[in-house]
Amino acid sequence: PYLDLNVPPAELRPSATLTIGQCFHWRVIEPNDHPTTTLPTSAWGTHDSTEWIGIVRISNSNHSDAHSIVVSLQETPDTTLYRVLHAPPRPLVNNAERILHDYFQLDTPLEPLYQEWSQADSIRLSKIAECIPGVRIVNQDPWECLVSFLCSSNNNIPRITKMLKAIRETYGTPLVTIGQDTLYSFPSCEELRNRATEQDLRDIGMGYRAKYLIQTMETLAELGGEAYLHTLRETRDANVVQEALMQFCGVGRKVADCVALFSLRQGDAIPIDVHVWNIARRDYDNEGVLVGVKSMTPTIYKQTASLFQSRFKRYAGWAHSLLFVAELPSFRAVLPQSVIDEMEKFREIEQKKKTAAREAKRAEKEGEKRHLT
Repeated sequence: PYLDLNVPPAELRPSATLTIGQCFHWRVIEPNDHPTTTLPTSAWGTHDSTEWIGIVRISNSNHSDAHSIVVSLQETPDTTLYRVLHAPPRPLVNNAERILHDYFQLDTPLEPLYQEWSQADSIRLSKIAECIPGVRIVNQDPWECLVSFLCSSNNNIPRITKMLKAIRETYGTPLVTIGQDTLYSFPSCEELRNRATEQDLRDIGMGYRAKYLIQTMETLAELGGEAYLHTLRETRDANVVQEALMQFCGVGRKVADCVALFSLRQGDAIPIDVHVWNIARRDYDNEGVLVGVKSMTPTIYKQTASLFQSRFKRYAGWAHSLLFVAELPSFRAVLPQSVIDEMEKFREIEQKKKTAAREAKRAEKEGEKRHLT
């Protein structure tokens, strides 16, 4: 039977939290998926669905105690329901609600934050907040999160999900079989380090990222293993956490901020990709700090992040994620037309700038050829 998390839509909507690319261990369940069919591979873009199955890894500073629960979540118009499908040992079953509370950070009230952010941006975010409630940042296992975003380099959500699934199935422990699919735990750093070579990881589809992961595991082992990542949760300065994570091979500022925000309780971390960069330039760069910028230097990255942090005083990373969700095509249907029109207008202006830049570059090259002849 399903149990009630007793959390209203304003505080949590799995459809706007699990489906946006901050975590990769959930799968959507469609009505015809029960009980014998193969599960879809990803929750990405499934905002119209109402049920998901996920593997939540629970660890602490003593990573040898890491374990996993498998849960089904069901979104209803009034609340979120959950059902435990696998949980070792027995006491964990009774703690499943507490585990999910921690995972979704339900101890942090979301509705007051929505109100604060809406007051800080009454022009755009307030409109988005009205139509996309319950967007939360998860507090996932930091080791799994680090590996997940190492896989994200030059990649898309389905391929990232496929890579992580291959790691689980090759090096994890079987947890439960649902229909035709067996779900596996995520291996610990120690387990993966002891068993996987770079070639092994390439063989399961990691590509050049295999080298990153091998070197990252060595560095993490030298720092004390997974326990080191948990110590970063105690750091209150997101910039310090960013720098600490960038010591791992393949981790740049964006990946570091993803790991910090989605697993280390760094609520003010701002991962900056092209969507966030465009949001900053379009909606918050009132003083023109980013005008004419052509590359993302460390200084520009920090200035871009500060545009969000200075406006949204508390949990700026959560606010930035709400704005990010509105940029996703899967959520466009719920947005007010005025917000869509602003997005389209900006896109058209940007396209014209790119076209003009290409034409100017072409004309410059033709002029150089004429000069040479």
